[in-house]
Formats: sequence, structure tokens, C-alpha cells
Amino acid sequence: MDIKIVDQEGQEIPQEEKKLDATPTPSIPVGVLLVEQIGQLFDFKPSEVSQYKTKIRTLIDYAKLKTDDHSPEGLKWALRNLQLKVGTPPIGEKMINYLTRYAYLYLETKKLEKEREMFLKGENDD
Repeated sequence: MDIKIVDQEGQEIPQEEKKLDATPTPSIPVGVLLVEQIGQLFDFKPSEVSQYKTKIRTLIDYAKLKTDDHSPEGLKWALRNLQLKVGTPPIGEKMINYLTRYAYLYLETKKLEKEREMFLKGENDD
């Protein structure tokens, strides 16, 4: 059933048709929600997530470099891949601490490489 809009004289008023996009864009959570979803990878309760949020953010930064899919699922897969890569942590060490240490070293290495490249490019300009 179509609803038509008419003026006072009964003449139909033409309306612009608005096309709706059938495929909604997926919303990618940011901030606290993303940290909580990544915390689920380590079986953290919401109350525990705040204790580890700095480490989780480091892992998120690492995962964003490793994958183009920045959805929570994509980031979780990148972190699971890291878990497989580094193996089991030493006895008594939590997995999140072990992974965060590797991710931090990786991020710092990338940062230093980038700085080194900028330094070398700066020398060539003189």
C-alpha cells in the first residue's frame, strides 16, 4: 500500500524516493567496549578488564598492525595467531603478560625502524 501526499486541491505532490541501503555498515566498537571484548580472549570478567586495560590496549595496537580487519573478531584472530607463535608462557606467568611483552617489543622495534628511516631520509636531503 502506497501512501501519497496531496495538496489542498487533491493534486499529488511528487516525492523523492529515498533508497535504503540493504547492507548496514558494521559498527566497530572503540574504547572500553573493544577492550572488554578483547579481554574475553583471556577469560577476564568485566571487573578484571580495568586492571589490565593498558596491556589490552597494547595488544590491540599490535593486532591492528597485523590485520586489516579491525573488527573485534579480526583482532582476536590476530592475537590468537600471536599466542600460537610465541607458545606457552613460563610457569607462573600469565598469558596476557607474556603476549604484551612480545607486542610491546614488536611495536617499539617498528617505531625505531620508522625513526631510523626518517633519520636516513633527512641525511639524504642535505
